[in-house]
Amino acid sequence: MESLQKLEEIVEASDGIMVARGDLGVEIPLEQIPTVQEVIINVCRQLNKPVIVASQLLESMVEYPTPTRAEVADVSEAVRQYADALMLSGESAIGPYAQKAVSVLRMASSRMELWSREENRQSDLYQRQLGVSLSDRIAEQICNSAVKMANNLSVDAIFVYTKHGQMASLLSRIRPYPPIFAFTNDDSTRMALNLQWGVIPLLVDLSDDMEANISKTIDLIKTKGMVKQGDSVLVVSDLTPAHVTSTAFQSIQVKTIA
Repeated sequence: MESLQKLEEIVEASDGIMVARGDLGVEIPLEQIPTVQEVIINVCRQLNKPVIVASQLLESMVEYPTPTRAEVADVSEAVRQYADALMLSGESAIGPYAQKAVSVLRMASSRMELWSREENRQSDLYQRQLGVSLSDRIAEQICNSAVKMANNLSVDAIFVYTKHGQMASLLSRIRPYPPIFAFTNDDSTRMALNLQWGVIPLLVDLSDDMEANISKTIDLIKTKGMVKQGDSVLVVSDLTPAHVTSTAFQSIQVKTIA
């Protein structure tokens, strides 16, 4: 198929990619679908574009309250390949077991993500350099270092403060072990980050005072029950204070929640 020969060009020109296996199976032999799916997901991760796997994930649940074992394996494989999102269609649109289908999808996904962390699989992921400008290359290296620190120190969460979502997206691309809480004061950025792997975006009124931002957001996440006293968080920021006219302040800190 011609589009697969120009896959990188298509991904680079797109905001995101959906792997619709039903349509894909019309264009290529059925036995090629699993490998082509993995190739597409990997290219999207390398180019830092969100990728959604869709079509017939839990198709039997359109009629039945439990999935087949093969369907659970299919869901797990998409998660193992590090897809950013999985999308149900008929299972939740017309099936009588929509809520249960979502529950099964979450259960299977969570179990595979846990296994990946236990097996330390993320540490083997190759990252190609994307940045062209010096500032973009610096941001990439900071995120690479931040994820390595987060994994090695076994922190409980990563906090990233971002205006346009760049550093949150770069962190997600590396697939760190802990969840990424992305704080932004831009609602369009928050919505865009919802598709990124491992990112929990939150709209927060941020100030030029970084310590105040950290204190405010720690209180917010504690209130939501997502972190607790004694947990450690790694903090990354690309915010530019209003009084600074040069590039953004990019930093890494490790905090223990009091």
